[in-house]
Amino acid sequence: MVSHVLLINTGNILSLSEAKKKASQNSTDELIEALKIILNDEQGKGDGQTIINGKEDIGLQDVDRKDLKIAIKVFIPSPDEDSLKQALDQAFKALNTDTIESLVIAYKGDEKPEDTLLSLKRIWFVVEEYVRANKLSSVGLSDINTNTFIELFQWANIKPNIVQINLATCCVVPPALQAFTKENDIQLLTHSDPCQILPQEMVEEIFGNTARLHWLTRYQIHLKCRGILSSKGYLLFVNKLNAEP
Repeated sequence: MVSHVLLINTGNILSLSEAKKKASQNSTDELIEALKIILNDEQGKGDGQTIINGKEDIGLQDVDRKDLKIAIKVFIPSPDEDSLKQALDQAFKALNTDTIESLVIAYKGDEKPEDTLLSLKRIWFVVEEYVRANKLSSVGLSDINTNTFIELFQWANIKPNIVQINLATCCVVPPALQAFTKENDIQLLTHSDPCQILPQEMVEEIFGNTARLHWLTRYQIHLKCRGILSSKGYLLFVNKLNAEP
């Protein structure tokens, strides 16, 4: 078997007329629709690496960087430090920026709570490294158990100042989390992303049954002065095994 990797940048999906017609869809449907538009049967074949880019976003080329706010959410299926570093580095490169204002990490481990905490600590070392380098400003986590979040916060040298919860799976904000975020000046945000934004069965359906998703990043760029969402897109890294000739 020969390994082949796909590095995909959907570009600004707000400019895709086909995607615009389905504005009410959830994050997974939105992503799959964008991938179907961008991918074609000829791409991703052969050995090595294939880079696939969607439509280039030229709408922000003349906008001063200080007038933009960039927020990213990185979905990682495993607590691998190198995968997170690669996801962050590719985001900086794709968005042509040295700094990102907001980062949220979405990691949904199947381990016991104590093992999940250890996994998150490994991930958080990477986050702290980028904050110290002045590459990231606000940083946080998504869909994390309240006790695990508090333990991570107390352990971390650079504290998370964002926590996201999904009201679809958690109808009421846990009182302990609400109190803790208020006491520590942490942004408590809600979201509607599915637990797995691109489930393995969809990865296999789109890229083949040997494909595995290493990381996926969603970016959003707002114009600060007007609070308008100007650009939105996805970056993802997929590894697939092809049979040797």
